[in-house]
Amino acid sequence: MSRATLNLYSDEDLERLHAAALRVLEEYGARVMTEEGRRLLLEGGCTLEGEDLVKIPRALVDRALETAPSHFTLYDRGGEPVLELGDGYTYVGAGVTNLNYLNPRTGEVEEFSLRATAESTLLADALPDIDFVATPGVTRPRGDELPLHIVNQSEFFEMVTNTTKPLMVLIAGRPELSDIYDMAELVAGGADALRARPFVIPYLNSVSPLLFNPETVDKLLESADRGLPVCCQAAPQVGATGPATIAGTCVISAAETLVGLVMSQLRRPGLPFLSGTVPFLMDMRNGSVTAGGPDGLRFMVMMAQLCRRWGLPSLGMSFGGDSKVMDEQAALEAGFYGFGTVLGGVDMVFDAGCVEGGLLLSPELLVIADELARMTRRAVEPTEVSDETIAFDVIARVGPGDIYLGEEHTLAHFRELWLPRALSWEGRDAWEEAGSKTLRERARDKVFEVWETHAVEPLPDDVLDGMRAVIEARRAIPPPE
Repeated sequence: MSRATLNLYSDEDLERLHAAALRVLEEYGARVMTEEGRRLLLEGGCTLEGEDLVKIPRALVDRALETAPSHFTLYDRGGEPVLELGDGYTYVGAGVTNLNYLNPRTGEVEEFSLRATAESTLLADALPDIDFVATPGVTRPRGDELPLHIVNQSEFFEMVTNTTKPLMVLIAGRPELSDIYDMAELVAGGADALRARPFVIPYLNSVSPLLFNPETVDKLLESADRGLPVCCQAAPQVGATGPATIAGTCVISAAETLVGLVMSQLRRPGLPFLSGTVPFLMDMRNGSVTAGGPDGLRFMVMMAQLCRRWGLPSLGMSFGGDSKVMDEQAALEAGFYGFGTVLGGVDMVFDAGCVEGGLLLSPELLVIADELARMTRRAVEPTEVSDETIAFDVIARVGPGDIYLGEEHTLAHFRELWLPRALSWEGRDAWEEAGSKTLRERARDKVFEVWETHAVEPLPDDVLDGMRAVIEARRAIPPPE
């Protein structure tokens, strides 16, 4: 059955946004900070002003939109298709790149570590409505034990050994991404196997407004050269790195998206390309950057609609929020953003379990986000309307004033109704007998249960040894000064 999608903006609105983005690229351009990236664009028909300002003609954008696929699939670690992107079904991901970890054992905030990466990934693997894992946190380097240039590879090792779900990786630069692809090829069974059934996708950001830094360009081209899907999205802040209007900042986001798209399609026509926006707004009262409440959601839905107009799958940020702790605000924001993005048809959203605007990961909120993802996706799923579900014969047989508990129709269908896993629906007496636990306490219990009982099928020893060898080979190469 088809599902409802929230479309706030008319076709005319979308056409005006698209036209404005094209005008920005044709008349003002974007800064592309590598010679390789500029050469690719110039050979494709762009023009250069000054040292790095590239102007992109409309025809080149049109051609890129024609060659980029409107649908593509991400697979799990075992090569099974699990994320069918482009149909507006919302897949929910744990993380992304928090600086700190809210340890449920102590209730204290601590710096993110490889242990936290492993724990949060294992938890996400066990939660059935968390569909993928984005790099959950930014691990701090630790001298010779964990130098900076092998941090991302070490994070990937912890992720791929603690879940079979698809992975979205945030990486520092091209060498780190190249190593991660080499490791992923070992897991998949070779380069051709990974290309045929990709289970990893890198998450790249342009620098708003309208700048593609060397690391982003290099990673984009590395993905294209390998023939692997890439996510390249913009994260302008309304009122800071974008205009103080949602539509104006969306134009910046759209223009940056199209720059990344053009580069990807010039390098490898037909490369799967995922885009969207991270809807940040600056709170002018104090200068903090937030997810923006209803305005952030309006921004994200606008960009999702624009991506559908282009025929591109979209990515957004949801099931997290700006609270500083795992409290009522955190649950409220996770539910609000979650329902909005599911209704808005954003294809993939990360940030599940994140508070403090994506700076702090709470395993307890991740459990709650799993429940919310299940609730919201169910809420927009149309119910079947048929002779069987209308049940006219049953209504006639029971008649006025009687009940339906004893009917065979009830026995046949009552299990189809949604029931919670984390919410409390029992009566007060039963709730008190079970310890009168709050939602957060029940979520914490679930976290510990998973860590004590859940196991992921281990990868073969030769694959593990091969991935460790990739990391050690990189360790031996001194990073550039």
